Amino acid sequence: MRLTGFDYSRPMFYMVTLKCMPDRQALSAIVEPGRCEMNPTTRAFVNCIRNFNRECAAIEPIECFTVMPDHVHLLVKIREQVGARLVGDGGTEARHSRPQLARPTAAHPGSAPSPRRFALTCPMSFAPAILRLETIVELLMQALEGRYRETTGYREQVFAADWHDWIVAERGQLAAFTRYIRENPKRWWRRHVNRRFFTQVGRLAFGGREWFAYGNTALLELPVVEPFQCSRKWAKDGPEWRAAIARAERIGPGGAGIGTFMSPCEKECGNAILKAGGSTVVLSPEGFALRWHPTRNKEAFCAAGRMLFLSLYEPQAAKPDNATLYKRCHEMGDLAVAALGKDLQGTTP
Repeated sequence: MRLTGFDYSRPMFYMVTLKCMPDRQALSAIVEPGRCEMNPTTRAFVNCIRNFNRECAAIEPIECFTVMPDHVHLLVKIREQVGARLVGDGGTEARHSRPQLARPTAAHPGSAPSPRRFALTCPMSFAPAILRLETIVELLMQALEGRYRETTGYREQVFAADWHDWIVAERGQLAAFTRYIRENPKRWWRRHVNRRFFTQVGRLAFGGREWFAYGNTALLELPVVEPFQCSRKWAKDGPEWRAAIARAERIGPGGAGIGTFMSPCEKECGNAILKAGGSTVVLSPEGFALRWHPTRNKEAFCAAGRMLFLSLYEPQAAKPDNATLYKRCHEMGDLAVAALGKDLQGTTP
């Protein structure tokens, strides 16, 4: 999901997540204690990513990335591009070449162009004057899919079309995203080995208070955690409603939204976050009764480590009245906003 109106050729860092199509051969294996074990495909991907800037001169060398079993995380930095020249390349003029559709090669005479939206090639000696992130990622996916075909013999599309990006613009985000990418194998291992960790009520400290917690408590450590407090008075598809949904759609892998997700707008925000590949921290005003567990559709997200439930309150025999629930929702929402230091009127870049 691209941010509307943003110039994706701007010289800055972007965190990019490429997701595999279902039922593809694993790109790598995660072994104890959260270490990425390479197979031939992993090694081919690592070599391709490390040398990709030689084929696409619009970016700096990609130094921070991880190849997970079913997805790839990368920090891509676009270089400053001025007309047909690339600042920092010694002032040499970049040769122009419009990206071309991929064609069968001698190595794979029966291979077909990638079935994604458009397949591009960018010879090493050519560089379009200005490249946007979308084109750079398409070029990278095509290069990786070529390596995948070479190592596995597989001919179908490898990566899903709905790759995700985060614009690394806020102070401190670069370090946070770098840490997130490098620690991804460790989180993967913990989530798969300690499954019961995600299905028991525990305690944690957050915002100066002690909370009851059910789910993946590591979500509060993600580099992006956005609070959501949406008024029931907002008109559906009104300006406030649309702004909240837009913020939610920008939260993908590596990010989470936190809120009660009870008002109509908040519910839509929660669905948008999960659809975009992000996670949710749900603030519950009722507490967790004995043997409490989430509803069936949410239980799967908990098991996948993508949902955390928090509550400040002990469970009660009788359901609290609406006035109490309303007060509790505001109390928890205000604590989350204060703990994260967020301005809800702002938007994520």
